[in-house]
Amino acid sequence: KREAAGGIETLRAIPWVFAWTQTRLHLPVWLGCGAALAERIAGGGLAELRDAYSTWPFFRGLVDLMELELSKAEPAVSEYYDGRLCTPDLRAVGDGLRSALAQAKAAVMEVAGHALLLENHPLAKQSFGLRQPYLLT
Repeated sequence: KREAAGGIETLRAIPWVFAWTQTRLHLPVWLGCGAALAERIAGGGLAELRDAYSTWPFFRGLVDLMELELSKAEPAVSEYYDGRLCTPDLRAVGDGLRSALAQAKAAVMEVAGHALLLENHPLAKQSFGLRQPYLLT
């Protein structure tokens, strides 16, 4: 915290991001972008997004980075934390975030033209697959 007194508004970015990483949602990476891509796709802009992905290196890099981080997300870990640490009335927040995560994954795969996350990065996909059992036990 920046100040000894104060609420969430005094929280620094590092513990905020760490918390979302620890719960395996990686929320700061995808939340706004996932919703924006999904909204643009729903509005008929998929062809434009795919064109930007194939012709604009910055946009491709952004989508690929989101895909990498989304592949690290593990909703089961997040749900476990919710079950252990949240009151029942707050669990709906986690359910909503996990739903948004699924929407973001679908939007990124649709823009990139991938059937699976990390389809074009097989070594990263293999590496993440090898560590997954350790996260879920």
